[in-house]
Formats: sequence, C-alpha cells, structure tokens
Amino acid sequence: MLDWIPISKIVIDDDYQRELKPNNWAAIKRIAANFHWSRFSPVLLAPIEGGLYSCIDGQHRAHAAAICGFDRVPAMITTVSKAEQARAFVHVNGSQIRVSGHQVYRAALAAREPWAVACADAVEAAGCRLMFSNMSTKDKKPGQVFCVGLIRKLVEGTGARAVTAGLKAIREYDKAGSAALYSDYLLQPWLAAIASDDQLLTADLVAALNKRPPYHVIDAADRLAKAEGKPLNTMRRQFFVQLIKSHGFEVA
Repeated sequence: MLDWIPISKIVIDDDYQRELKPNNWAAIKRIAANFHWSRFSPVLLAPIEGGLYSCIDGQHRAHAAAICGFDRVPAMITTVSKAEQARAFVHVNGSQIRVSGHQVYRAALAAREPWAVACADAVEAAGCRLMFSNMSTKDKKPGQVFCVGLIRKLVEGTGARAVTAGLKAIREYDKAGSAALYSDYLLQPWLAAIASDDQLLTADLVAALNKRPPYHVIDAADRLAKAEGKPLNTMRRQFFVQLIKSHGFEVA
C-alpha cells in the first residue's frame, strides 16, 4: 500500500536499524539543505502495534523532511514480521547498485549543475573531453579524460585553470597521439602539481615535459618514494613541481 504517513508515527527498531552517528546526521542535513520532492523516494514501512510504523528504509529522508517542516512523508507500507523487516533492511541496503562518478557527472551536466558545467568547460577549453563512462584501454583515444573525481576536486577548489593549462600542455606535447598520456595515473600528479602553486600557471609546461617525459618522472618519484617509505602520489606531485620549476621558467 502507498500512503502519506505522519512522521510522528514512524519509529526506528534498534534491533536491526543502524544507530545515527555524526556522519549520518551530516548526511541528513545535506538532504535537508537540498530538499526537493522530486528527489524523495518513498520510505519503506511496516505497520506495528499502537498505530505506528517501523522504518525499514528511509530514516535519513524522513528526518530530513522533518527538519524542513513537513509532517508527513510518502511511504510504501508492507505488512511483514519483524524478522522479515530485518531481512528486508539487509536486502535493501546490501544490494544497492552504486552509481559511478561518471554517471553522476553525466546527470549533473544534463541538469546544468554548476560544478558539472565548470568541469566540462575546464576540460573542453584544453581541447579535451571529460567522458561519461570508462572504456577499455584499447578503445580510449587521445584527449579523452576519464578522471571525473580528480577534475571535480580541482575545479571545486581553485584548480580550474590548472586543469585547462595542464591538459593543454599534454595536448601540445602529445605529438604521437597517445591515449595513455590522459590516464588517471599520469594526470593525477601532473594536474595536482600545477594546482599546488599559482606561479606554475605562468610556466612553459610543454618545455618542462619535453625536458623529461612524464612517465620517467613518475618512475623516478616511485623509486624514491619506496626507498623512503613515502606516499607515491605525494612524491609524484613533488617531482612534477620540481620539473616545472627547473625547466618551465628557463630563459630561451
């Protein structure tokens, strides 16, 4: 049965429901801050004694609706035993299909969400394209960028210009048309290095790449990182920063 149920009649069974911790309340507040009924799926309830309803799934959404001042939420109601409620909770929360970052980006771009538009713009300004899905290595082409998470992190920070500058340099350096140059493995430390210092945006990034191929930089960084027990990504970023500073500002 589908119905609108008063939030005051929805209860949480501690025998199988999770305890709400600070990170859960943070998630609830995020839902409330961006609340819209078009994004609200019905909560799953089971009727229990006293005219109440046990919440099998959706307590975060119900709390968020209450914060927003609503006193009822849409619900799917199923009459089942407590044991089946617990099994349903496990099934609903254990069999969810995770939405990939690529799928989130594609939907956000279709919705013209600012972060997605900014990511697309920063990548396209370099003559590249931020892709909607991953591909097998053999199908990837030069200029296709797949590291959505990295691009979003940089663009939402202060690194949109670094994304464009770094990708432009790769495009110019990439004379042979190598799709591997646009892999997450290389772009993560390369773009992070450029974003770490505004001064590097004025450097001749192509000249730096021509002085030492990027994969040689990564190999050297990895050898030192392993020898000193330091994080690989940190060392790779630092090596690219030093490469740019050493060769990107040379006077012709």
